[in-house]
Amino acid sequence: MSVQVTPEQLSALRATLLNTAGNTPLHERFRSLFMLKAVGGDEVVDIVAEGLKDPSPLLKHELAYVLGQLLNKRAIPILSEVLVNPNGAHCSMVRHEAAEALGAIGDLESLPVLRKYLDDPSREVRETCEIAVGKIEFDNSEEGKQRKQNPDFPTIDPAPSASSGASSSIPSLRTDLLNTKLPLFERYRAMFALRDFGAGSKEAVEALADGFGDASALFRHEVAYIFGQLSSPYSIPSLLSRLRDAQEDDMVRHEAAEALGGIASDGVEGEDQAALPVDQQLPSGGVLAVLREWAVKQDAPIVVRESCQVAIDMWEYENSTDQFNPLDSLTSSHAEKTNTTGMERSAHAAVAAMASA
Repeated sequence: MSVQVTPEQLSALRATLLNTAGNTPLHERFRSLFMLKAVGGDEVVDIVAEGLKDPSPLLKHELAYVLGQLLNKRAIPILSEVLVNPNGAHCSMVRHEAAEALGAIGDLESLPVLRKYLDDPSREVRETCEIAVGKIEFDNSEEGKQRKQNPDFPTIDPAPSASSGASSSIPSLRTDLLNTKLPLFERYRAMFALRDFGAGSKEAVEALADGFGDASALFRHEVAYIFGQLSSPYSIPSLLSRLRDAQEDDMVRHEAAEALGGIASDGVEGEDQAALPVDQQLPSGGVLAVLREWAVKQDAPIVVRESCQVAIDMWEYENSTDQFNPLDSLTSSHAEKTNTTGMERSAHAAVAAMASA
């Protein structure tokens, strides 16, 4: 259900997202983006599309994600152009997200362009196109049309969770997750089925963390994204390892940073840090100290630095009721934590205020 806003409120959100003032911090632009997502509609699609001219790959990646989550066919030609990338304006991380967003919308119209890039030079782009094709074909099958979304996880996922049955135990799902002979789409289905066991299942979280050993950066980044959804303290050591690894792909480190910000915890209370590998140990000051370190590290990739800046905002949201609201005429209240991304949760309070204004 979309949130109703006045033209003035919509204009304020647009101005913040597009940084018309020229000095809007990135995390405030992200917050406005997810507030716009709650509003929805054709005008929001057009506003979000304007942002794709921005130089920040991180912001453009998130814009493409939101265009997919809006499930509005108006976004299909916009996302297709990002994937095709005729002017070379978008990096592979942004193109990958555009392909995934086309899969989220799930329209058969997108199949030709996705199939065209199944042999793209960028591995993450061609793998995403493969998964998106599988998602659209599933969505339009009889099984897909009858399938209901898991109410515990309200996002549109790149693949549906594997069907429950005899092979849906954690060990069997872990086997499928790590089986590189299976199509990526099927491995993703095992991944999301493991997610569905919830944040309290240490066994499922550890099975997912084993996916960080995969050769595919796309695969590893999806594990990190899922950990952001779950907000499980059991995932923090492996996420710290991914963020700190200078050899890790930027898109994986980006998702690890945002997951850590959304979890906003220092892990399992009483855990013996000395028993963990060095790259998984917490410093004095905990996870927030790690995020602050990488947010200003000049030799870190810009995507990693910006992700940590946004993650700090997520952390502060989860641990405070005094929040930034781009519509400063509205009041906000602290929202209950749900299984969405951390940034979506951080926009939730202001969205609730819009609904009641």
